[in-house]
Amino acid sequence: MKEKRTTIYDIAIRLGISTATVNRALTGKPRVREETRKKVLQAAEEMGFKPNQLARALARGTIRLAVLGFTSFPEFHEPFLRGAREAGEELADFNVKTDYFSFDQGASNTSAADAYLVDVLHRIAEGGYDGALVLARRSEAFELLKRRGVYVASAVNDIDPANRGFYICYNGYVAGRMAAELIYRWLPRRDLPVAIASGWEDMSIHSRMVAGFMRQVEITPLRLHSICYNRDNEEIAYENTRKLLSDVPDLGAIYVNSFNSAGVIRAVRDAGRAGELLLVTSDINDELKACIEEGVVTASIFQNQYEQGKRGLQTLFRALANGETPPETIVIDPQLILRSNLSLF
Repeated sequence: MKEKRTTIYDIAIRLGISTATVNRALTGKPRVREETRKKVLQAAEEMGFKPNQLARALARGTIRLAVLGFTSFPEFHEPFLRGAREAGEELADFNVKTDYFSFDQGASNTSAADAYLVDVLHRIAEGGYDGALVLARRSEAFELLKRRGVYVASAVNDIDPANRGFYICYNGYVAGRMAAELIYRWLPRRDLPVAIASGWEDMSIHSRMVAGFMRQVEITPLRLHSICYNRDNEEIAYENTRKLLSDVPDLGAIYVNSFNSAGVIRAVRDAGRAGELLLVTSDINDELKACIEEGVVTASIFQNQYEQGKRGLQTLFRALANGETPPETIVIDPQLILRSNLSLF
């Protein structure tokens, strides 16, 4: 078996410092404490790092990367972009230039949003970029990036696998199973019906969460009444939930597997069932934090968009610069958010 080559990432992980610091220490650049520089050089020698690997990286031409955050909710994709920006700042010392595109024009299920997505993908395809990390939904425009030789990685929600190199996401299947087990254990009566408030029926991340929920229901039985697809639209979520609560007055719980829980929560409040109906949601924002503190939401399951953005860009760079072949799918573990650990998020 071919021995794995030591990289600056290995040195950074061993010492618990950034790759940018390792790079500056190895190349004699300023802004590195002498003690840190000595530790880096010692670790590099012990680990068999070949300095000419870094020299080759610095000698090659600039790698141009693009990062796109495209959802209906900037507060959802902004952590993803923050993670990518942190990785981009570290990579700047390696002749890497990264540009960021963020959608902040409201709902993403509009003609204006469609036009924005297509426009940005065309700009990436025609702008001389080597790679792109995208948090977006499927679009035929991704085929143009493939034809132009742009290496694409998708995050959070997958696009057509034929048009991307790898996919980074959290384990939505396990998240769905977690939600079903939590509801099973916390439901005051096991005979009460429950429902799922999902985003898009054909969105990969949402469908995996539904599939995980359904699998767990086979093990810890629940009476699943229905699945409402709210298309990440707060008003649709509100109207669907109001109708659900009217049609099923004894509904015991709702699992919201989309970031868009605001419409569901508003409907539950207006129906006078806040704190009585069990709510398990997804991810976190200021409104959800307040709802968890208040007891309106019992728990939320977090997919850590920040980590997906950071690891996604780092992996994209290594694939382009070092010729590494990443796993087809990189999976982030879901995290359970309760009132007791809310301060961690």
